[in-house]
Amino acid sequence: MGPRVQKHQPTEQLEKAPVIAEHRTPLWREARDDEFPLVAGKVHNLRIARSAFDGVVVRAGCVFSFWRQLGRPSRWRGFVEGREVRAGCVVPTIAGGLCQLSNALAGCASDCGITLLERHKHTARLMHEPLGNDARPESLDATVLWNYVDLRFVPTFDVRIEVELTADEFVVRMRAARGEAVIGHMPAAGLRAIPVLAQRSAVRVARGCLTCNETSCFRHRDDAATPGTAGTAVLVNAWTAEFAGYLQSRAGTADWFVPWVRPSRRRTGAWTEVAAGTRRVGVVASIRRSLLLWRLRGEGGHRQAALMCADHWIAEAYIRRLKAWHTHLVVDQSLLVPLAQSGALGGRTYEVLVHSLPASEIQRRLDAAADRWPSAASLKDFRVGGAYCEAERRALRGAQRLVTAHAEVARHLKATCDARIDCIDWHMPPRRPRNLSPSSACEAQPVVAFPASALARKGALDLAEAMRELGWRLLVLGTPPSDEGVWSGVDVEYLAYRNPAWLGRADVVALPAYVEHSPRALLAAVAQGIPVIASPECGLPSSLGVLEVSAGDVPGLVAALKSCLESARPSDITSSSVAPLVRVHPSGTSHVADLRHSNS
Repeated sequence: MGPRVQKHQPTEQLEKAPVIAEHRTPLWREARDDEFPLVAGKVHNLRIARSAFDGVVVRAGCVFSFWRQLGRPSRWRGFVEGREVRAGCVVPTIAGGLCQLSNALAGCASDCGITLLERHKHTARLMHEPLGNDARPESLDATVLWNYVDLRFVPTFDVRIEVELTADEFVVRMRAARGEAVIGHMPAAGLRAIPVLAQRSAVRVARGCLTCNETSCFRHRDDAATPGTAGTAVLVNAWTAEFAGYLQSRAGTADWFVPWVRPSRRRTGAWTEVAAGTRRVGVVASIRRSLLLWRLRGEGGHRQAALMCADHWIAEAYIRRLKAWHTHLVVDQSLLVPLAQSGALGGRTYEVLVHSLPASEIQRRLDAAADRWPSAASLKDFRVGGAYCEAERRALRGAQRLVTAHAEVARHLKATCDARIDCIDWHMPPRRPRNLSPSSACEAQPVVAFPASALARKGALDLAEAMRELGWRLLVLGTPPSDEGVWSGVDVEYLAYRNPAWLGRADVVALPAYVEHSPRALLAAVAQGIPVIASPECGLPSSLGVLEVSAGDVPGLVAALKSCLESARPSDITSSSVAPLVRVHPSGTSHVADLRHSNS
């Protein structure tokens, strides 16, 4: 009695082993254009089936069965109508198109010398179907039909199967350790190979249920005469004015997937106001996210972990409602990794709305800051795993276009990604005359506004050193630090960011952050004509007249504060004042150039 047919589990073993066989076949180019619905359904079915095969390791002497590995391909699992060759015709069938996977598996197994225990030929092959990269087309022909027409093989060495869908190709690979992949083995004891029955050569077919017009056929359906077309889906998360303006001019009649927002908190400019086409709202996932973040109020690693968990909920809700005809996606960066890990990006082109640096780069910069401030908990309280970073890196590189308003993010992406980078403008607040606070005239010392919570990654510790040296007054617009010693020796006052009084009191706004992806307060200060000092990590373009200081450069920060105050006193500041652009280098030297504030 032979070994039991079992379901093989994905594992990281043999992940770095050499590739011993690979088959690539096109996803979209092998069918008639007017049969797009069936081709889109086929790609959708392959996208769902991929997770059952990708990363599994078949042990030596164990039997691999296509249907035992996949299970029943029913509609409730997400499978849709795809094309299936039956009796010489292309017919719509639930889970149709899986034969492209079985063909590739059979071809790879044959190339590796693995014994095929069971394989069945198609009755016909498609008119535009290529023969692949194998000179023996019969080795690629392996049809499957639930649950009795199967593909089975047994390797005599451990083999890892990998399945990938790119934007236009279907790729199946097999890996094995060096020295184990020996060609020409016989079946294991107790196993008998089922020979492929002799039959006529498979003929090319051109008849399909969507285009044959045979109304007398028992498979004919009235709704099959109207082919569908490819569509775009926009998957967004947190609302930003920059991306809203970009999408409003490009998305057109796309299908929108938006988070739910309480009616009491909706405002003009929310995604529900921007979406022009069909709108699908992730209500349950959005409510779960709101409750989780309400329970974990404040800062810290636990909140960052909760945000990532909530992003996965939102992405899963969107994935369940994506359709086969959504061949192009516009994706928020926070949803990119969940979509990539689920396989939802496979067989689709996509562009990414990038609002922050990749997780690996953020962690590298936080680690560098932690070397300078080893006692700062906020610099090392949360890290994501290597699998997340790798998935994000690959997904960004596979994008058709990357869109960002952040200057530092754009610079990093241009250095690490081959995708097209579109840099859009920041959304500037309305420009109006600055209303000076009556108390500002009574200030004994200049006032520096710090528009963030007192966290080390925002540059709070560096600014505290500079303020102790200068002896000026500090206005903090965020939450107080957990360590009261951060502002030791500094004349500090806390004021809410939403309170507009800080714009009338601040002489200078400084944010020497190590990581900053949403510099809204800096943009508000620039619009009011207040001198702004920021690190390049804040992502503001030089055209706004911002004074740039490298993060962690305290002497340079002190020099920039002095230079800034000398060039613009409160009595001289108007809505059209000239702010100097100072690029301060780690040595402390500075180069000053006058630039007028611009809203471009």
